[in-house]
Amino acid sequence: MAIAPRAATLLQRLGPIVALLLLILVAWLIDQDGKFLTVRNFENILRQNAAVGVIALGMTFVIILGGIDLSVGSMVALLGGVGIIAMNKTMAAGWSESTSMLVAVGIMLAGGPLLGAFNGLVITKGRITPFIATLGTMVIFRSLSLVFVDGGEYRSEVSGFAELASPRWMGDWSRRFTAILFLGLAIVLGLILKRTWFGTAVHAVGDNDTAARYAGVKLDRVRIGTYALCGLMCGVAAFIVSTRMNSIASAQTGQLYELDAIAAVVVGGASMRGGLGSILGTVVGVLILGVVNNMLNMISSSDTLKALGLEGVNIAHLQGLVKGAIIIAAVFVQRSR
Repeated sequence: MAIAPRAATLLQRLGPIVALLLLILVAWLIDQDGKFLTVRNFENILRQNAAVGVIALGMTFVIILGGIDLSVGSMVALLGGVGIIAMNKTMAAGWSESTSMLVAVGIMLAGGPLLGAFNGLVITKGRITPFIATLGTMVIFRSLSLVFVDGGEYRSEVSGFAELASPRWMGDWSRRFTAILFLGLAIVLGLILKRTWFGTAVHAVGDNDTAARYAGVKLDRVRIGTYALCGLMCGVAAFIVSTRMNSIASAQTGQLYELDAIAAVVVGGASMRGGLGSILGTVVGVLILGVVNNMLNMISSSDTLKALGLEGVNIAHLQGLVKGAIIIAAVFVQRSR
């Protein structure tokens, strides 16, 4: 009788990995140029999805907690924009280039937990559901990012800022910096989730907050801390995006990041009801979405669209459709289990 539950648990853990391997197989079969199954291509997938991947790591904690954060994309735009403003102003005031860049990075990394903690306070002290609370702060943060530049663009005036995304001291590994940063944070947060009191408390609150309260867990502190952690990951993502682009578009940067992050976490096996999820699953979920995007780009540049009768269709417009379908399918599979 114990075999069935064990098999179900094993399937739940291995399901995302099996799905990733199947996607890789499909992409390899439709690859006409032989460029998909290469180390460089997978490096590109990791680099292109590093910012969303970092946010998804923080979102993993939030979803295991039984919450959700819709403000992450707007947070990235606001943090990146304010960081660039501070950097430009300090540089203009005669500060050294390295100090000005340090100010920008410091604002992004310190401001993220503050904005995340604000979300947590609104949810806990205001007793507002996470969906409504973060929907409100999503609009607030985006509005603030727009107002400082009148809906325009935050552009760095410091020449070395863009090089932070690919540090020279890393030599040939410099272009892999953001991918390494994502994977490094995944290891750290994975250990926090599995090996620390905080990670245990997040699981406990998400699984049964009443039982967690009786066990002595400070629910409000855990919730505020979890949203602050997600905010910190948004600060790291703001650093990745702003240094890679050397700018922040107040209206466009971060759009639909919340969709991608939630999709990666859910596809990775986390339950939207809380109490279940893992960092490894989220990393696999990020890779699944990255491979899907990569596969769609391959299809658009080949004769596959013509063979399917979709010649002339902009495949980029189908990415949202595919991601939405993946989210619905993942949740449906979870409910069936």
